[in-house]
Amino acid sequence: MTTNKKRKLEEANKFLLNVAENIIRSGNFSAHTLDFFILSNINRAISLNKAFILLLEDENSLTAISIVRLQLDNALRLNSIKVADNKDDFLNHFFEGKPINKYKQNKEKFTDFYLATRLNEEVPGALDLYNYLCDFIHFSDKHFEATKTKPINKEAMFRVVVGNSNILNENEKNAFYDNMINITNTIIRISKEWINTKNLEE
Repeated sequence: MTTNKKRKLEEANKFLLNVAENIIRSGNFSAHTLDFFILSNINRAISLNKAFILLLEDENSLTAISIVRLQLDNALRLNSIKVADNKDDFLNHFFEGKPINKYKQNKEKFTDFYLATRLNEEVPGALDLYNYLCDFIHFSDKHFEATKTKPINKEAMFRVVVGNSNILNENEKNAFYDNMINITNTIIRISKEWINTKNLEE
C-alpha cells in the first residue's frame, strides 16, 4: 500500500507544477506580488515531498516525520495570505525579509500556533496535527521513545538502540503519507483560489 501512497504524492507534485504554470499564465500572464509568494511556497512544497519520499525509502522515518511538520508550515504560511486583512502590507513585510511570525494584525502576531488555529477553521484537525508534529521538530520525549525497543533481557523494561531511525510500521507510514498528501492538497486548493481570482480580474 505504501507504493500506492508514494505514487499519489508524486502525482500531487506533478499537479503542483501544473498549478504553478497556471499561476503564471492566469490573468493573461499578468504578474502580481502574490504570484511570487505562492510560487515560492509551491517550490518548497515540491522539494519537501521529494525529501519525504527519499527519507522513507532510506528507512529514516524519524526525520521524515519532521518533513511533514515543515510541509504543514508551508500550508500555514500560504493560508496566512487569506488571514491577512491587508494583503499588500503583509506581502511587503514578507518580501522585506521579515519573519511571518513577527507580522502583527489587530495585536495578534502570525505565530505558527495562531496560523494553525486559523487553518483549523477550514481544515479540521490541522491544529491537532500541528501540536503533535511539533514534538518531533523540537527535541522531546518523542526522540527518547525512538531509541527504545523490546528488551532482550526479560527483567529489563526496554532496550536502547542508537542509529535506528526507522520508527514507523507500515500502517504508520501510510498515515504520514496521507498527511503529506492532504497538506499538499490544501496548498493546491489555496493556490487555485488565487488563479481563479486572477482570471476574474481580467
